[in-house]
Order: sequence, then C-alpha cells, then structure tokens
Amino acid sequence: MGNRVEPIRSKEKIREIKQLLKSENRWRDYVLFVCGINFGLRIGDLLRIKIKDIIDFDDSIRTNFEIIEEKTEKRNIIKINQEARKAIELLLDKTIIGNNKENYLIYNLRDYKRSISRVQAYNLVQNWCRRVGIVDLAIGTHTLRKTWGYHAHQAGISIEVIQLKYKHASTATTRHYLGIEQKDVDQAYDQVNL
Repeated sequence: MGNRVEPIRSKEKIREIKQLLKSENRWRDYVLFVCGINFGLRIGDLLRIKIKDIIDFDDSIRTNFEIIEEKTEKRNIIKINQEARKAIELLLDKTIIGNNKENYLIYNLRDYKRSISRVQAYNLVQNWCRRVGIVDLAIGTHTLRKTWGYHAHQAGISIEVIQLKYKHASTATTRHYLGIEQKDVDQAYDQVNL
C-alpha cells in the first residue's frame, strides 16, 4: 500500500461510492469513506476515533477534534467539515452507536467497543472502488488520505497548506505524495497564457 496507491480523482466516482453505501444502509462504511476522504488521516488514526472524540458534552458534533498521530506522534487538529458532519449525523441517527461515547466511530459490527481492523478497512475500500468501476488504479486505505490531498490541490489550496496538514517535512515530499508530475506543470503553462 503506502505511497504507491492512488487517490480517487473523479468526483463522480466519489459520488457513486457515497450513493452505493447510502442505498445499502451501510452507515458505518459511509462514515469510513466520507470521513476518510475529508479528514485526510492515515487509516490507523481514523480507526482510533471514538464517539467521545467527536461529540461534545451536550451531544452535539464538535467543530474540530484533536488527535495525536500514531506514526509521527504529532498533534493534529481535524476540522469536521460539512460533508463529514452530515455523514456522522446520519450514522448517529440511523444506528445506536452514539449511545455509548466509548464506542468507536468505525466500529466492529460484533463489538462497538472495537474498531474494524486495517485489513477490513482495506477490503472495504477495494470492494467499493471495484463496484463503481474503479479497476485501473492501485487502491488501498491510503487512497482515502490521498484523495483529500489531491482534491485540496485541485481546489487551489497551496502545497504549503497541504504540507502543513500532512505534517510533511518539505513541499517536495508533498508534491511527490500527491503525484504531481510534469504533465501538471505543462497544464499550468496552458492555463497561464499571458
């Protein structure tokens, strides 16, 4: 997996995966996908999120939450954007997962106090992508994290901001991570036609 996997570049495919999971009432999987592509976390960090991390004392969803990254041990503040908030609200509305704040957000179906494994997450991501016709890309759990970065860059967010979010040591690392290539530079030349 690691750096070799690709982001989901097509917004249409992202919509198709969301629709697929909602149509099958797979609320946990929907949250895994939506939060995965909107939080930009490594899968290990995403799977460690508990209900108590994202819900305030008054049972409202927080604006943001803090996580200490497993790999880097760096502090990361995650903003819960509108799409992630809607997905979490749907999960809390459609399931009993919110009844105990010690439950995991991406819970094991047999035991809510346990999250799914990385292997389960990998298999889920592979399955969704295959079912919507994404068969020509290297896909893994890191695809979710890279999808956030790719779409942030496409939306005009600077490499420096993405670097800061990912906690990369250099912009060169971030460019490599996002797969920015000569064709992207060529496209910039075409767009800036002074």
